[in-house]
Amino acid sequence: MTQVSPSPNQGVGKEISDQLARRTLRASLATSRNSALLVIALGLAGSWLIIYFAGGVNHMVPHWYYVPILFAAARFGPLATLVVALIAGMLAGPLTYGDVASHTPQDWSRWMSRAGFFLGIGQLMAWLVTPSLHPIGEELHLMREEFSIRKAIANNEFFLRYQPIFSLKSGTFVGAEALIRWQHPTRGELSPAAFMDVVESSSLIFDLSDFVIEEACRQAAEWRAVAMDMNKSPWYIAINLSGRDLGRPDLALKVSNALKTHQLSPECLHIELTESVMLLTGATFQLLQIKKLGVKLVVDDFGTGYSSLSYLHKFPFDILKIDRSLINDLGPSSSGQALAKSIVLLAKSLGLTTVAEGLENAEQFRIGKELGFDSTQGFYFARPMEADKIPQLIISPVPMSIQAGAVSPEA
Repeated sequence: MTQVSPSPNQGVGKEISDQLARRTLRASLATSRNSALLVIALGLAGSWLIIYFAGGVNHMVPHWYYVPILFAAARFGPLATLVVALIAGMLAGPLTYGDVASHTPQDWSRWMSRAGFFLGIGQLMAWLVTPSLHPIGEELHLMREEFSIRKAIANNEFFLRYQPIFSLKSGTFVGAEALIRWQHPTRGELSPAAFMDVVESSSLIFDLSDFVIEEACRQAAEWRAVAMDMNKSPWYIAINLSGRDLGRPDLALKVSNALKTHQLSPECLHIELTESVMLLTGATFQLLQIKKLGVKLVVDDFGTGYSSLSYLHKFPFDILKIDRSLINDLGPSSSGQALAKSIVLLAKSLGLTTVAEGLENAEQFRIGKELGFDSTQGFYFARPMEADKIPQLIISPVPMSIQAGAVSPEA
């Protein structure tokens, strides 16, 4: 059998029709619920008025009703389309004269058949577009979120909070992790969980990372000046970067410029990356470039992802940050202690230091000291706080929980 391939014109026509259909769906879904209902109501009313002033259905076929019906199908789906089609059937049927001038009503079989067409075509349209509603709706949601985030960056709505990091060896705070926040104009303060998925799926991740690098270095330099005035050791600041950042050829230059601009010592900056970056092509080169600057590299959330001895040996990391899920399992008889202890021994054998995140109570603190964690952070010491509260911790570095004797004496 000879297979007939479509002509180029047919292919172009199909592509254009597909694009038109998708744009129509996007336009309808992008319309707010109230606006869409208003469009449908105006479409129904306008269709009735057009037919009325045309002289009735004997003078003009009421095809205009298909516009609000098809719009309802694209925007709301089958149930709403059924309601709109029934209303259209009534408006185009018993509520419209065959001839307005003579007040001649329509034949009932005529308007009943027309109402049947309204219902049938409306449901067919709804059935055809329903599979596309969710993906296009998601696409529009992402577009709206991306626009909002881009606008927020331009309006300086993003800022950093800082969670102090406590050294178990020195018994003092030694640094802080910078945590991105969004002061949304209507939703209030938002954590990364509310926007990072959208950010990471777009080029916005680079804009946000640039902000974090610049602001963190500026703030750390300001704290360093406070520490020097009080004859205290300067804190380091830890920032989180995305795996996508490692795909930027200018990442090391961005970091270097921020350090120079704010006259911050490289050892005062720690860059945290999740274990997943170990699978990225070219990650080694980028990390080595950053390492040459003197910046410390941290494996974040260690113990939950792609943990591998070969990866740790290959990449130039300095610190393992043990995931909070492992810290939550610590207890007097918990098997989680064995796993945490093995990570500490692994880190020591590779010449790495450890930071335990998510430490929340005195028992975890006591066990952490026994297991040999180098540093910890969590609600037991301090919650993420504003930058202006950090200088007080630099001056008086012992946490209030320990000053008050919250930790048992044997700790």
